[in-house]
Parts: sequence; structure tokens; C-alpha cells
Amino acid sequence: MSNVKKEIASFVKYFLPGYEPDFLIVGAQKAGTTSLFYYLDQHPEMFGAPGKELRFFDRDENYKQGISWYKKKFIELKKPLIRGRKNFEATPEYLYRLNAIQRIYNFKPDLKIIILLREPVKRAFSAWNMYRDFQISREKLPKVFYTGYIEDRANQILSELYQNENFPSFEEAAIADVNKYKENSIFEEPSFIRRGIYYPQVKRYFDLFGRDNVKIIGFKDLIGKNKIQVLNDLLAFLEMPSSNWSFLEDERRNARDYPFPLKEEMKAFLSKFYQPHNEQLFELLGFKPNW
Repeated sequence: MSNVKKEIASFVKYFLPGYEPDFLIVGAQKAGTTSLFYYLDQHPEMFGAPGKELRFFDRDENYKQGISWYKKKFIELKKPLIRGRKNFEATPEYLYRLNAIQRIYNFKPDLKIIILLREPVKRAFSAWNMYRDFQISREKLPKVFYTGYIEDRANQILSELYQNENFPSFEEAAIADVNKYKENSIFEEPSFIRRGIYYPQVKRYFDLFGRDNVKIIGFKDLIGKNKIQVLNDLLAFLEMPSSNWSFLEDERRNARDYPFPLKEEMKAFLSKFYQPHNEQLFELLGFKPNW
């Protein structure tokens, strides 16, 4: 962006009050949030915040900037005065991090919430591969790893995953997180396994926002042959007319091949660990997600 365009953008954002989001995609991590954001952002009556993840409600460094700062993130510089569309963002940490949900509710208690759920063992392995790939493929780690999301608290992701001589294997990382769960650790990160204990996370949103304002989608529904029906179900949830989605470019986002498979012994161990948590979730939902 040229200096002139930057000055115009700064001028627009300074004087316009900004917009509130109409709904949030709150997670789960590695469950298709990037793909769903990409699909919905193509809808002519929707606007996804630039960058997808604003990380406002879970990161103290952003939250202290204030609601005005947040609302200005939904200004589209090409069409700054446009109204009547559905504004949204997608931050997977909002589902898992305890500080986020109450802040979201305090901001807008009738906000529509979308939650995507992926089979927890596959989700955990996908997340581990993502963090491992950060170290291998980037000269520098993402900036958010260098500060804790809670002010004045060190980032445990940085210290446990990246400051040791070797990046931990999936088995090492998974067992360490299972132990954190058993010990009721105060540190929410790294959270390869605990993020997949969905019951308490979903229940918190049901309890605060009400079931009618929370939409649950299974990972396989989003990437399967019924994708258009799923997207139209979302439009109905958002009180919008259905669409034929003829404009949709449906390339999968953030898909990657793994350099080696998940070991069967670890898969069996984690499946057994998750079984009671999954059953509790299914009872809460009244169905088993197609994840």
C-alpha cells in the first residue's frame, strides 16, 4: 500500500465509528474455521474482517485497546460506508480460552456464534503438525508466540515447544498435555489434547448465549458433498435467504500433508481418553457431529 493510501486509510478509520460483528466463528482450532471464513467472505452480503483472526477477546494486549478499536476492524476501506451486510471474524481461540467467552457476552449477549468441531484425535495431530511446521518453514515464529495472551504472563507455547533443542514429538506433546489436564494446570497452553475436550467449551456458550444462538457444524459436513446445504443452513441460522452459491470458490484452505502418520498406539490411547468426554458432548448436543 502506498503512503497516500495508508494516509487515506488512517483518516477513514479515525473518523468512522466502525461496525459491530453480527456473528463470530469461535473455533475449534484446526476444524475448518479458515475454510468457512473463506466461503462466507465470498457472499456479497457478508464481510469478513481482514486477517480473519482479530484475537480481540482472548488477548489482553488487544482487548485493552477498547471496543472502538475492535469495531474499526470491520471497516472495508474500499467501501467504508456500506451498511446492511453481516460482519464477522473467526478466531479459534475464542472457543477454548476461558477469558474470551465472558468478554464476548459482555460485548453483545445476543451475538450469533458458530462452532466447528473435528474428531479430537485428528484435530490434535493436525495442530501438532501445524506448530511443528511453524518451526520448519518460517524464519520467524508468528508474533503472537512471543507474548502471552494474558498480560504479564509468559507464552507457554514458546517456552515448551520452541525454546528446547528439539521440537517435541506428538507423543511427548500429547502425554504432557494429558498430564496438564489431570493436574488441572493453570496454563491453558500448549493445548493439543485439552482443546479437544469439547463438552465444557460448548456448554459455556450454550449457557451464556442460549442454544438458539449457537450453531454446531461437524468438520466433515463442511468439506463434504453437502457443503452447499450446510452453508444454506448457516444462512438460515443468520436469518438470511438461501443462495445457490454459484459464486463460490471452494478450494480447501490450510490443508497440508503430514510427513509421517499418527502411530496406532497413540491413536488408541487418545481415543480411549476422549471417549467419556465425547459421550458427554453427544448427550449435550443430542447428536453426534459428522466430524
